[in-house]
Amino acid sequence: MPRASRSVFLYGVTRSMDVFLRRQSNGNCIPPENTNELEQSIALHAKTPLELTAEVADLRKRRIRLVNVRRQQVMRLGEQSLLHVLSDNGLQIGTVGYAGGFTGSLGRSYEESVQDTYRALEMAAALSARSLVIVPGSQQKHIHSHASKTIMAGLNRCLDDALRFRIDLQISLSNIIRDRDDVFVPIGQSPLQWIEDMDSHRIKGMMVLRGASPWKDMPDSWRRCLLSGGILRLSRSCCQLVGARQVMDHIIQGLNDASVIENPSAAFSLPH
Repeated sequence: MPRASRSVFLYGVTRSMDVFLRRQSNGNCIPPENTNELEQSIALHAKTPLELTAEVADLRKRRIRLVNVRRQQVMRLGEQSLLHVLSDNGLQIGTVGYAGGFTGSLGRSYEESVQDTYRALEMAAALSARSLVIVPGSQQKHIHSHASKTIMAGLNRCLDDALRFRIDLQISLSNIIRDRDDVFVPIGQSPLQWIEDMDSHRIKGMMVLRGASPWKDMPDSWRRCLLSGGILRLSRSCCQLVGARQVMDHIIQGLNDASVIENPSAAFSLPH
């Protein structure tokens, strides 16, 4: 079991953050047995150039290395302007959010969703981001098997670009968009196993921790999610109500002391 270093964390940040295992400098995943540290990527809030300059300067003082951005935010700030400010302050982009919705849950047709994901991958590559958050889409009005095939077909169409750009597709296993049901719940297997069955090193899982009891409904497979290159996203409410330090301590303890679930069927599905 890899050990998790406490030195990479800064506590008391009241914004969402992503937690994942350290990677190589070129963005490729390191085999779990060779990974011994966790990293964090903090949500960037800036909406204007002035806000961006001030916020990034503050993050640099806090020794934050990675930030998460939203696509609308990037378009508002401008790709080149954002990259210039970040690089001048030694920061990089962890994740870009979001794309997907292949079943129509985001109000787009299947083909529109695929084309939008292409554009999102191009943006992520231009920003030298590590990953793109994918909202797969809920079952909607599809029969379950058709929804699953539709999502897999959409991901497969986008996979060549993800491989070419070296961008991980982080598949959300719990809702990340407020007031939207955007998660697909497989039948007969855990969501994480469903992703692992897609058999691509660029397709990973993302689990979200929320509220005052973030571990209450979290499956034990969160450890396997991290070890396989996935992300745990700590929501802002989780950081505020529980405290980032307490959550980090739980993750570190879990990785150091608990064994990863060997039987995927033993991990129960996330609520939706």
